[in-house]
Amino acid sequence: MSDWFVVATKPRKEAQAAFNLSNQGFYVFLPQMRKTIRHARRTFVGAVPLFPGYLFLEASSAGRWRSVNGTMGVKHILTGGEHPLAVEPGFVEALICKADSNGVIDLDPGFGSGDAVELLEGPFARRIGRLIDLDARGRASVLMEFLTGSVPVHTTVDNLARP
Repeated sequence: MSDWFVVATKPRKEAQAAFNLSNQGFYVFLPQMRKTIRHARRTFVGAVPLFPGYLFLEASSAGRWRSVNGTMGVKHILTGGEHPLAVEPGFVEALICKADSNGVIDLDPGFGSGDAVELLEGPFARRIGRLIDLDARGRASVLMEFLTGSVPVHTTVDNLARP
């Protein structure tokens, strides 16, 4: 495992910064996710940065890290005093393993509206309900059956499993 640094980019210039850093010989990783984009009455699925405003730079290619700050699209490399701050070991490697060849990470949990789901933690742990809604930020609404009727419960997608 090698060390990775975080580079802050100018707003909406992550791809430009990654391209320009790569052209200078730096090894960069810009993790992205798929998102439904609605614009001018058109809807399409596109790739957007997983961490807007940031990308990762491998340490072995950062011998001349001061030149990163002068790259078009880059604000600055995150530093602690005089030297760049390294990301926790294994974090970027785990992201790379989950990404496809274009750097897109699939965050789709595989649940659909109406699916039976089991809550893993909390006061309703080990109870089964029906998924009502799941938003792009990972928040879920589950309809739980009780003696008197149905009650919606709000949780996160990582608190759900297939029964």
